[in-house]
Amino acid sequence: MALGFMRRHRRWLNISLGLVIAAFIILYIPAFSGVTERGAGATLVAVGPLPITVGEYQKAFLRTREMYQSLYQGRLDNEALKRLGLEEQTLQTLIDERVLQLEAQRLGIKVDDDTVRQRLATSPEFQEDGRFMGADEIRRRLDMRGISVADFEEDLRRRILRERVASLITDGVMVSAKEAEDEFRRRNEQIKAEYVMVPAEPGAVTVGEADVRARFEANKDRYAFPERRVLSYLLLDVPTLQPRVTVTEVEERAYYEAHQDEFRQDEQVCASHVLIKVKATPEAAEGHPDEEARKLAQSALDQARAGADFAALAGKMSEDQGSAPQGGALGCFPRGRMVPEFENAAFSLKAGETSDLVKTQYGYHVIRVTSRTEESVPAFGPVKDRIHQTLVTQRVRSLLEEQLQGISEALRHGKALDDVGKERGFPVQKSAPVARGAVTPPLSSPALVARAFELKRGETEPEPFPVAAGYAFISLQEVQPPRPAELKEVQDKVAADLREEKALEAARLRAADLKARADAAGLEKAAGTLGLVRKETPALVSRGQPLADLGTSAALDEVAYALPENTLSDPIRVPGGWAVVRVLEKKAFDPAAFEKEKASLIATLRQQRKDELFRAYMQEARKRVTVQRNAEAFRRVMTS
Repeated sequence: MALGFMRRHRRWLNISLGLVIAAFIILYIPAFSGVTERGAGATLVAVGPLPITVGEYQKAFLRTREMYQSLYQGRLDNEALKRLGLEEQTLQTLIDERVLQLEAQRLGIKVDDDTVRQRLATSPEFQEDGRFMGADEIRRRLDMRGISVADFEEDLRRRILRERVASLITDGVMVSAKEAEDEFRRRNEQIKAEYVMVPAEPGAVTVGEADVRARFEANKDRYAFPERRVLSYLLLDVPTLQPRVTVTEVEERAYYEAHQDEFRQDEQVCASHVLIKVKATPEAAEGHPDEEARKLAQSALDQARAGADFAALAGKMSEDQGSAPQGGALGCFPRGRMVPEFENAAFSLKAGETSDLVKTQYGYHVIRVTSRTEESVPAFGPVKDRIHQTLVTQRVRSLLEEQLQGISEALRHGKALDDVGKERGFPVQKSAPVARGAVTPPLSSPALVARAFELKRGETEPEPFPVAAGYAFISLQEVQPPRPAELKEVQDKVAADLREEKALEAARLRAADLKARADAAGLEKAAGTLGLVRKETPALVSRGQPLADLGTSAALDEVAYALPENTLSDPIRVPGGWAVVRVLEKKAFDPAAFEKEKASLIATLRQQRKDELFRAYMQEARKRVTVQRNAEAFRRVMTS
């Protein structure tokens, strides 16, 4: 069930994890000092002057984990929880709360006890039959969920505070009727079209040396070099750190013994079934009346018990279109995957046994269990490599934290990057010249490049920058001022630009010829004459969606969706060349339908923009706050 949920919501999970990781990168500042406590009261992270204690983090993490376990119906093991990034997600939430609190203080926004009481008394979530449910009922419900009244009130106070800050920042956001109409068109206008693509082919274009020189002379400013900077950098990544950690078999076995639940394999059955569907309502087109369905299912059961081949029987009689072609095979599944009635029957059978009729919300089932596996914990050997990788990952992460903090501390105390690299055994490398705004591996960080253009020559940035490969420390080695380019330095680029320009112009002229021929003979015949291929979209396509292999662009949408049906377009610039399009079918803008939805659309778009503005505001707010991690406490908590 959990795996199925994760597959269905993969995009949401990826996005969530992407935000968690991004937050970790943005907020990571390894310096921390002045912390001596080691218990629950120890500061784990300081957000400006506000601490997040170890105990607070642990309590929040347990709540987050319980929420996910409930969401996945208890089918999420510790390894899966780690992959979801719950540790960092929890910490990020707490950091966001502190940043919001600091912003509220800066803006003079407060939430007093009277405001909290008023919210409790008037909010629909605390009412029953239109009346406040009362403090005793709220307390009873909190007790059932294991939440203290103090924690509940503090959470409510934070929610109100967030609403007030957001309101101050975003209440001025407006959405015009024209913007709502544009969104309505994007959502509702559709076309089906035929088209011919005329590709630009730069590889088929030859350019002479004189042409290249002439283009260069006419566009010298375009090819001039902007100011560029050469950096020294020290890169910390997994390949660099992993050889420095060791894991013994004794440690692997100790981990195995202490984490048995991670490796536990649930009881499973492998089963096939015949399903006879029951009508959900008397008017439903699918299924049979209950009595008729039961008789059909009984017939299938009688045949199965008489020795009929179950796979053939399911293929002939089962109305489960997903499994019938596979002889009714459902594969193997643990508890919690199927509806309770089906699950209880399947898990009560031995391998080779057939159930009595089983009634579920879908209809009547005849179930045959083909095999079953009891709950077990695999031996150490089959999971040894997995354990080894887990421990290596933990130790690399711990070592990375140590090195980031140590290097940063040394640089803040004035040590040169080269000296720090030598002391710690990490190579310091020299970058190629970097232009402002350019992101070039391995220094693939816009923030790093922006900081490089703030440094003075010889200056070192003591804080690390997250890059694709890991983390990088930088020092400015050389400043190369803007200068004109010589032809020999940019000759290949000039030639490539010239070939592309000539290829696009040739494609445009060919597309114009295609259009003229198609006006007279039709698009398909004109395309064949010119050695091109007429294609069409397989179905209606909405604005903003790829128009088959023409891709998507504002220019293409503007022309194609404005065309009347059965009208040929002039050549349209598309990625890779030019195209001629004719609309075959059109779902046009409906003014009456828009008027019905306009108010709702305006409200939805306004809320979206308010959310976007507030997220951007909070990102800027985070830049005003120093976030410091207590590396020792952090390492102890994250590896416990």
